[in-house]
Amino acid sequence: MPTPVPVKPDLSDADVLLLQQVARGALRGETSRATGIEKAKVGAAVGALATKVGAKSRFHASALGAAWGLVTDVHVMNPTGKSLSARHVEVLACLVGGEGPAAIAERLGLTVNTVKTYIQTILRALGVRSREQASAAAVLADLVPLRALGAGWPNVKLSELPQPTGTR
Repeated sequence: MPTPVPVKPDLSDADVLLLQQVARGALRGETSRATGIEKAKVGAAVGALATKVGAKSRFHASALGAAWGLVTDVHVMNPTGKSLSARHVEVLACLVGGEGPAAIAERLGLTVNTVKTYIQTILRALGVRSREQASAAAVLADLVPLRALGAGWPNVKLSELPQPTGTR
């Protein structure tokens, strides 16, 4: 029996392109050029897209996009090659779930500054510059189980899901 995942929302090609730009860590100008959205309106468009996919944040939307197969690559600049500690993976799983530093600190019994330090270490280790990239990369690289995305997601890693027979 296949492992069920929450149904992805019906997104337009423009929505998918915007989600891919966010997950790849594109800056506003680059996103504007790729999508045709005015540079000043990119932030609002991303916020509206996050709401449309039921995400708690931009970085949660990136992770959801990866889990649904809408985001298949993330621009990695210069990964350190260092493996993440179990605590770093816990923080990363919270990021994938859309939690910010204060919520992560409360959940894991850490200070906010410690969480921020963990996040910076995670970004350097993965070779990314944003939480959006880190969240998508964490799903794509099987660093966290999909259950980190929230209720209804199975406790398996992305590679353990059956491959879809058709693409978007």
